[in-house]
Amino acid sequence: MAAPLAGPLGRGLAVITAGAWEARRRLYAWGVRTPERVPTRVVSVGNLTLGGAGKTTLVLHLAKQLRAAGTDVAVVTRRYRPGPHGAGDEELLYRAALGNDRTFAGPTKRLLARTAAAAGASLVLVDDGFSHWSLERDLDIVLIDRTDPWGGGRLLPAGRLREPLRALQRAAVVVVTRLHPGEDPAPWLAEVRARAPGAWAAAARHVVAGVRTLDGALWPVAGPARVLTATGNPEAVAASAREAGFSPVTLSSRRDHHWFGVSEAARESRAAGGGTLVLTAKDVVRWPAGAPRERVAVLETAWQWLAGGAEVERLVREPRP
Repeated sequence: MAAPLAGPLGRGLAVITAGAWEARRRLYAWGVRTPERVPTRVVSVGNLTLGGAGKTTLVLHLAKQLRAAGTDVAVVTRRYRPGPHGAGDEELLYRAALGNDRTFAGPTKRLLARTAAAAGASLVLVDDGFSHWSLERDLDIVLIDRTDPWGGGRLLPAGRLREPLRALQRAAVVVVTRLHPGEDPAPWLAEVRARAPGAWAAAARHVVAGVRTLDGALWPVAGPARVLTATGNPEAVAASAREAGFSPVTLSSRRDHHWFGVSEAARESRAAGGGTLVLTAKDVVRWPAGAPRERVAVLETAWQWLAGGAEVERLVREPRP
């Protein structure tokens, strides 16, 4: 993740960010602009800060639960930094899980949600939709990464906040993510309730679900590993690799959504030496054809609720009383 811009320049640009945010808020508050309502239930999963709070993992988890309950669910996602074949990494993950007919990717979430509704989806999950003011939602879920919960308290680019902290009061649900194994969620829930008293507070973590080869076979976890990742929170991926049983673990990171080249992949494979080169499921879709496959493993993680999860999933399915 990019480092905040320090000094007077960063602070000055943050003031501009704050002014632009307030101007947009007032336009919608005064009715000068109005969000579009599409004819289906719309649930957004977003965050306040830059970085990987776990939106994709939660959207995939919710989509799986909804499908199991018989809900015709679709996912809307921005096609951000598409790869050689024109698709984004998150788009590819959703297509693998939901199919092409229930994954809607492109530049404008409002238009994508309209298309998903017209295609018959009874519930639309919007990946990273909290700051998307032009689309009306039935429920806003905001994720807070416990490794950097409040983005340094400063707006971009001086800090990592995309919106002021008071924007959290728009959320119906706030979920603190990436808690450590065995960590008590109670202090985090209390802090969320203090900042957003009208929201339902919950807590979750990414649990290691397994390690596999690129061909899908189980990988015998042992020995050293080099984690190579181009995700929003590289340190969290390294922590998961340690939790899986790799030791020692070194980390090599790239900018979020980076598409690996063949020569780059070969260099990283050599740098792993006799150890395992570990990728995430999101990195694998950006692993190029012709890149090394031997001693390359995929670290699989899953969403695990620690507090308040059953109510969050109920709120996703139906209106809050």
